[in-house]
Amino acid sequence: MARNDRNQAQHRQTSASTTGRKATVVHDGSAFELATELRHFGFEVIEGPLLSFAAGYQQPGQLAIIAMRAGAARRERLQAWAREICAQGATLLAIGSSVAPVAEFFGSTALDSINTLPTGRLAAVTAAHGGLFSGLPKEFRLALPAGDRVECDDLNAEFGVTAWTKDGELVGASHVFRPVHLLHTGALESRELRPVILGNLLRLHRERGGRAF
Repeated sequence: MARNDRNQAQHRQTSASTTGRKATVVHDGSAFELATELRHFGFEVIEGPLLSFAAGYQQPGQLAIIAMRAGAARRERLQAWAREICAQGATLLAIGSSVAPVAEFFGSTALDSINTLPTGRLAAVTAAHGGLFSGLPKEFRLALPAGDRVECDDLNAEFGVTAWTKDGELVGASHVFRPVHLLHTGALESRELRPVILGNLLRLHRERGGRAF
């Protein structure tokens, strides 16, 4: 009987430790694998292209990822999602076409006029040792798909750039005091970078409330 009581107590502690491990992944079909990976890490994942955050978020401290391709969602909708996520205190990762609207929500320069190359390219990337890029080499090569170009100089002082190309294209950035991160699609599509970046995101979420600095 004592053994059963002890086992039940351990089960209650395990259940309590996993309570609240919820993640929301808003995507256009481009982040199914990411949602699956989060489930493997023990998260209860809500996903879809048109989610009601009133239904998906009931408490702060959760994880939210917005991964969109160009034209998949209106800028106003992306900024509304960012507002709802931040109001709940969640860790936010913006990927691809959601990077610019989220950056603008925090006061960065409007990016509507940025011209992008018609094809992708292989770029030399420099990374700061910290945030989502902890544990990666200071310099590496990365295939960057066309579109979604954001210039590092267009981010305001609320963001610290953590990875960039030699010609100034943003690869990664984190808010200086909020749990908000920006990431180029190419960084998450890389088989070498993806597990490191996701691992760093979950570590920051667990140990620092999602903040990089």
